[in-house]
Amino acid sequence: MQRRSLIAAATAMPVVMALPSRGQAQTLAAEQQWFIFLETGRPVPEDKAAVAAMQAGHLENFKRLFADGKLFAAGPMRDPARVKRGIVVVQAPNRQVLMSYFQSDEYVREGYMTVNAQPATVHQALNHTGIDPNGIEEHRIVLFSRAEEKDREAVPVFLKRALDEGVIGAWYSLEDGPIGEVVFMRGTDETALRKTMVEYPGLSDQRVTMKIWAQWLGKGVLK
Repeated sequence: MQRRSLIAAATAMPVVMALPSRGQAQTLAAEQQWFIFLETGRPVPEDKAAVAAMQAGHLENFKRLFADGKLFAAGPMRDPARVKRGIVVVQAPNRQVLMSYFQSDEYVREGYMTVNAQPATVHQALNHTGIDPNGIEEHRIVLFSRAEEKDREAVPVFLKRALDEGVIGAWYSLEDGPIGEVVFMRGTDETALRKTMVEYPGLSDQRVTMKIWAQWLGKGVLK
């Protein structure tokens, strides 16, 4: 099996579960939320059975983290460069604890996938209640490069309006790295999305860049 199909298959099942209990929610409320890109690492083995076992463990780890109230969303994406393979949203008090969540995931532990995690400010979270566990939907993820200083007040105003108008359904600001804002649009109508985003601060004169990719999530994750 080719590397491309293996990595894609490994993140092909969005796992979404119910909210944590009231006690868990109170504990997690004080913890940092992290936005993670799972990215392509070293080539996977040629042994199909070994890869199938890793994939099963990868998904079981997601399910365990959801059951523990630590992981709130996960799903694969289509990056044309095949670098970013999927997104994961978790809560953890620090990066060390966050990385411990993936110790039982052989894909990550052995370097076949890498964890690119950034602390995130959550303006509108992906939904994680009332999810259809058997449904998968295609949406769009939009990645904006970090704004220049002169645009930093205008960006949240623009995105808040897009959220209020229903153009986007979820929005995360990342603390560090080249990506500043991550938003999710319901459905696949990129024409309408681009028409709205053309006024994004700094986009018209290329002070920022915008990437729109296919994103798969559990049915109901993006309301």
